[in-house]
Amino acid sequence: MMKLLYSLAFCWLVILTGCDQGIEPVIVKHRLIYNNDGTEILGNNWFGKRPLTLSDVNQYVDMIAGSQVTTFMICSGSDFFYYRSKFGNIIGDDKNGELNCGGNIEYHRLLNRLYQNAVLLEKEAGTDIVEATLKRAKEKKLEAFITYRMNDLHFADTATNCPIQYSAFWIAHPQYWTNDTTLTGWNSSRALDFAHKEVRDHKLGIIREQLEKYGALIDGYELDFMRFIVYFKKNEARQNAHLITGMMQSVKRMTDSIGQLHNKKILLTARVPATLANCGEKGLDVKEWVKQGLVDFLTMGIHWLGEPAMPVAEFKKQLDFEIPVYASLDDGTYNPREGYSHGMYRGMASHAMAQGADGAYLFNYFFTAYNEAGQKLQPEEGTVVCRTIAPELLQELGSLETLKKRNKVYMLSDGATSYSLTPNSPLPLDLRGNTEAAVFVGDDVAADKPEEIILFIRTNTADSFSVLINGHTLKQTNAEYPKRYDKLRGIKGSQKVTAFIVPPNDLSQGKNQLTFSAEGGSVIVQRIELVLKYGDVERHGYF
Repeated sequence: MMKLLYSLAFCWLVILTGCDQGIEPVIVKHRLIYNNDGTEILGNNWFGKRPLTLSDVNQYVDMIAGSQVTTFMICSGSDFFYYRSKFGNIIGDDKNGELNCGGNIEYHRLLNRLYQNAVLLEKEAGTDIVEATLKRAKEKKLEAFITYRMNDLHFADTATNCPIQYSAFWIAHPQYWTNDTTLTGWNSSRALDFAHKEVRDHKLGIIREQLEKYGALIDGYELDFMRFIVYFKKNEARQNAHLITGMMQSVKRMTDSIGQLHNKKILLTARVPATLANCGEKGLDVKEWVKQGLVDFLTMGIHWLGEPAMPVAEFKKQLDFEIPVYASLDDGTYNPREGYSHGMYRGMASHAMAQGADGAYLFNYFFTAYNEAGQKLQPEEGTVVCRTIAPELLQELGSLETLKKRNKVYMLSDGATSYSLTPNSPLPLDLRGNTEAAVFVGDDVAADKPEEIILFIRTNTADSFSVLINGHTLKQTNAEYPKRYDKLRGIKGSQKVTAFIVPPNDLSQGKNQLTFSAEGGSVIVQRIELVLKYGDVERHGYF
């Protein structure tokens, strides 16, 4: 198997992988992938929720064009649709008022606005947002993909008592739900169970419909297994993995045949959990997919609660096949919707690409708040931190080169998880037992020395503790920095944040070992964040 031929960011790479395994040569490029879930467009949030026009739709694509983004993905609506489908309704269709949301008038109006805009776009422009965005992406020289959510559990929430959001197939077949209350994660017991052939056939029918409808426009098709990562009863996932592999084989045949029809190759890709162990636990035999040549690249995904330290190097090592791998930068963080800051996004992207990721993948990267702020970057009050998702970062996050000397925050997950996914973190760290953690730094800090390096440690108590980094004791602290760098967000009760100043020579590119000790009490390390300050925020970016 030939080695991956690397070049500069955005250059074309030729990867020859496992020809004796039946894997065809695949031409790919370094990517910055932008995933739009479609509701942002159908809701027309950027334009004040006014009735949607084709011009408005085009501008949603235009906002990411001309940046480092190489690849535009549009969600197709999953179990509801953004186009006329024989498999179900357009999202938000209340059947002329026959359906409701159990008295939740505001939610009813929100959903129905999506439907009305879809109908308006069809009536006024003869198109839908999938077709329109794919066409615009091609006009803007972007790769154009459809991303299909394999088991979207937004539509399985019986607690809302909202028939508008229940698909006809799902509501008619409760016998096809997992009905497994031992599963963790929102709506898991009401997820469609892929052990049933009827469920798999239903999903394959939808995928075929989309490939046939939009095949002329797309460069690729993504199967998003992270939305949501439930496919079988808890104790049946591993034994049923061959069923998902069979589906992958079917979709691969579809993409190949539709591609031949249009005289081109349609790439097939998947977004999956960030460890092969978690993939297996969910019934996804990803390594077998790669071995059989069923996917052209993979994206390591997360769900809801963020994973800021994607274990890219370990994932690629365990795959044991040369295939492009991308890392999701989601909008979750320690708490859902808390929001990553600019420095955190840079740190996550740098971490992933320095570990060998072939690029980054932006999920739920919406500009609504940026627009509401007058399209200006504004820090959190009294801080040097900005959490507003902004187009400016699209000029940085696609390349290690453009991330050089930009202010960053490297961090670990605090250990919280969703859908039983394993965080790449030892936290929370009880200093009565375990005392070690490691933070990976992508920057070449020897060549580009930061102006200041700050290690923020959140603990459950104000009791004293000490910390070494790479064997060197950290002594200097700054009591003003936790507030200045917005590290007191969400702090509760007796929790405390301590800011240690790290001498530049004590930090290195790659893995940095932290060793903690506490003389007494029950000190638990809850968060670890390492700030690299290269200069003022005007020149080097908000944290």
